[in-house]
Amino acid sequence: MRVLLTIAILLTLILSAILPAAAQPSAIAVHADANPAAEAEIKALELKLAELIVHADWDEYAKHLGPDYIYIRETGLPENKDQALATLADMKRRIIFMEMDPADFVIRIYGDTAVSSARFAITVRDNGQVRVHPARLTHVFVRRDGQWYLLAGQYTPIGKLTVR
Repeated sequence: MRVLLTIAILLTLILSAILPAAAQPSAIAVHADANPAAEAEIKALELKLAELIVHADWDEYAKHLGPDYIYIRETGLPENKDQALATLADMKRRIIFMEMDPADFVIRIYGDTAVSSARFAITVRDNGQVRVHPARLTHVFVRRDGQWYLLAGQYTPIGKLTVR
């Protein structure tokens, strides 16, 4: 046992001495890929997903979610795919999504992974009143077999709710 521990320590010291600093994880810089085509695909998918919410087309919306999808609500509570879809369907009974107007998209591509963030002015009719909820949505997508799937999302309210 003592011999194995000594060998492990020696190997660690030797490897740390011969590996250049640039190869060490702390020195690796991660930058987004320059991929305008993938960025355009993600933006188009974001707009499609917003339209599916407005039209309450939950079956089509669900086709774009990965099986292990997770959504972080404005309360900070996580929901899995089934819970998130149930919440959307339940909200549609009480709240009518009228429009989801996006702005300021920031999309970063990392191989077959994409991170998208945008401001949305989400207009709803709630108890007869039209309200606009300004929010930032951040989504993580992965591409499998040529198709992008939404794996994670977070909704963060910004600014003040306005009543029209």
